[in-house]
Amino acid sequence: MKLLFLYYDIMNLYGETGNMRVLERHLRDQGLSVTVECKTIGDELDFSQYDFIYAGSGTERSQKAVLHHLLPYRESLANALEAGVPALFTGNACELLGDSITDGRGTRHEALGILPFHTTEQPDVRYTGDAVASCELVSAPIVGFVNKCSVLEGIQTPLFQLQMGCGNTPNSTEEGFQFHNTLGTHLIGPLLVKNPALMEWMVTTIGSRQEGFSYQVKHYEYEEKAYLTTYSALRERLPEKPGK
Repeated sequence: MKLLFLYYDIMNLYGETGNMRVLERHLRDQGLSVTVECKTIGDELDFSQYDFIYAGSGTERSQKAVLHHLLPYRESLANALEAGVPALFTGNACELLGDSITDGRGTRHEALGILPFHTTEQPDVRYTGDAVASCELVSAPIVGFVNKCSVLEGIQTPLFQLQMGCGNTPNSTEEGFQFHNTLGTHLIGPLLVKNPALMEWMVTTIGSRQEGFSYQVKHYEYEEKAYLTTYSALRERLPEKPGK
């Protein structure tokens, strides 16, 4: 299996490289042969050759540099995602897939246009805090952290429903998006490492691209304990439901 780590050097804030490191290990534990290719600005891209695509969070400045490099390859990326190639875009990398990004100075940047949403950066506001969410892909609650200055408007297929945290727009409980097997979210942590159930879904989705693959249940004690500890602490802070 061939995995692509996009902009490993400049889109790697908040320990997001952990998503790729741990995902690679989990895939190998399933008996899969895995190769990880790291690509950055200046490299040629051909998305048709990969079984998984990942990009993490970066500064607003790094994001714009990445966008400039990606624009000539948007058709290749769009074709891969449309065909169901599994992908994960975390932090402000997820904003690249929309129609446009308006920065804090009011300048509009054309984005990849794979999904019909628009991002607006807030010049004087930053949204930070823990998050707890539900997701139709898995039964276990999702945990993470958000640190962003942007508002995403026009998303039609949200990924998460929040019980705690900042959504795509202020006061919204919808966060991130799903497009076929592509997941986009501002939840960081790293997301896959913090959520074993979502990691299992991703491993199964990637592995199913290889003929004859059958997921083997594995237990990762430290990852599972870390998740339970985090969720237990955050659950105590969830708002009371009406009637309780």
